[in-house]
Amino acid sequence: MNKTMKCIVKTNAGPGNLEMWEKPVPVPGPGEVLIKVHLAAICGTDIHIKDWEEFAANRIIPPIIIGHEFCGEIVAVGHGVSEERVGQLVSAESHIACHRCSLCLDGKENLCLNTKAIGVHIDGCFAEYIKIPSENAYVCNPAISEEINAILEPLGVAVHAATKVSIGGKIIAVTGCGPIGLMATMVAKRLGASKVICVEPNSYRAAVAYKMGADVVLNPKECNIVDEMRYECEGIGPDVVLEFSGNIEGIQAATKYIRAGGEIVVGGLPNHEVPINFTETFYRGVNLYGLSGREMYHTWKVMNGLLNSGMDVSDCVSHILPMEEYNKAFELLESGQALKILLRP
Repeated sequence: MNKTMKCIVKTNAGPGNLEMWEKPVPVPGPGEVLIKVHLAAICGTDIHIKDWEEFAANRIIPPIIIGHEFCGEIVAVGHGVSEERVGQLVSAESHIACHRCSLCLDGKENLCLNTKAIGVHIDGCFAEYIKIPSENAYVCNPAISEEINAILEPLGVAVHAATKVSIGGKIIAVTGCGPIGLMATMVAKRLGASKVICVEPNSYRAAVAYKMGADVVLNPKECNIVDEMRYECEGIGPDVVLEFSGNIEGIQAATKYIRAGGEIVVGGLPNHEVPINFTETFYRGVNLYGLSGREMYHTWKVMNGLLNSGMDVSDCVSHILPMEEYNKAFELLESGQALKILLRP
């Protein structure tokens, strides 16, 4: 094993400031594993970090290796970890829980008060090697493609959203057809949704939404989205909205077209506070749910069950590039002509 590795580092505060560095290969400490990264995926969070938006500025202390979605092979273990883990193909639960706070002790580790996130608070996976706690290294099914195993972490968000409420037999609206929204579309169909309506202005993403199982895709820039959504939903709106756009106007529109007694699950990350008319929304019995990652580790079990039964989300992967071409990857994502881009160290 080489003593040094290539990695992508957020070097300083402010927009940009991503550089390829050479750093020592990390050594796993007690309870940790060292993983040779096979594929790493760029997340919207990584774009927030690159652009130094409020989310990143409030959480990150540069320099730090970014990235948190990946798959790879365990090549070394620290004290207290079984040597039998060496050779396992793994992905990672990106939230590191403390297991001591009141929420962890209540079985809500994904809401841990002291959460540390891979690629945010500790060095991430845009590197040839990464070390993480052994418990966060989730064993992959080698029969599933490495491309899909590299995006289990975001797929888990889609599965968490779609299992937060009852889906079977209902009309579901999915707002925002980035990779997670697209995966949520397929998950909703797999869970028995009677109709899935996607909301997406980007024609490239809209075309993929149909591949992922959408029955209808609406462009909010070309129609009155509230009127059109109600028209598509028995005149009273969808039963459930799965919100992944993070768009303030899109979220506000969803609170207007959701049917009385409906449910909105919010997985998108707005850049600013979203004003909501409480009377218009909650007086009609609408329930609003927030997400934080995945339920540890129930969501992973459900996700694996869906994948093992044949669910294929590979259409969400649009590019695989060498890690050295990370600038090109970010440019493609910001052009709107890419979905999930994987980097190969």
